[in-house]
Amino acid sequence: MMLRAGRKWCAALLVAVFLALPGGAWGANFAYGNYEAGLRLGYGKNTKNASVHLYSLLPHWGIFLIKPGQRYGVGLSFVVEGIFSVADAESTGFELGFTPMLKLRLPLGGAMSFFVEGGAGMITESFDSPAIAHAFNFTPQVGGGIDIALMPQLAFTAAYRFRHSSNAGLYKENPAFNVNYVHAGLTYFY
Repeated sequence: MMLRAGRKWCAALLVAVFLALPGGAWGANFAYGNYEAGLRLGYGKNTKNASVHLYSLLPHWGIFLIKPGQRYGVGLSFVVEGIFSVADAESTGFELGFTPMLKLRLPLGGAMSFFVEGGAGMITESFDSPAIAHAFNFTPQVGGGIDIALMPQLAFTAAYRFRHSSNAGLYKENPAFNVNYVHAGLTYFY
């Protein structure tokens, strides 16, 4: 049941990307401020062991260390991202955590920008699955995506991320819980 919902969500994400491209790519140019704030929805599935599907809400806030276009044409920001996920595994549960990250942004004309982001955070995972050994884990992650200007300060964001979860050797049992994520949402620059 949850798998069908995940597939429908991914199809809706692809339709939203294609609908946003014509209006955004030719209708607006970015007006970056000093900060960014946003909200993404994410869907993730683990790469091995038992099947786990994650449906996530990912709010974030960031500050530009280098505004896009100021030095070498790229931008650099420090971002803190929260995560709240509903997990569909052997039993339904949740994840709750945060991740500090660095985001490198490359403007692609005035209406689009490509970014690469990565960092490491902490998460509590509360669901029953052989893929997860402990409730408290660390989450190094890396990914990339694209922002498409809908208005000068508002962008549609589509992204991919790979996330690893483990207890960093604090306990004897430490299986790797790796997840491939797709994200979509909005980012506001101010």
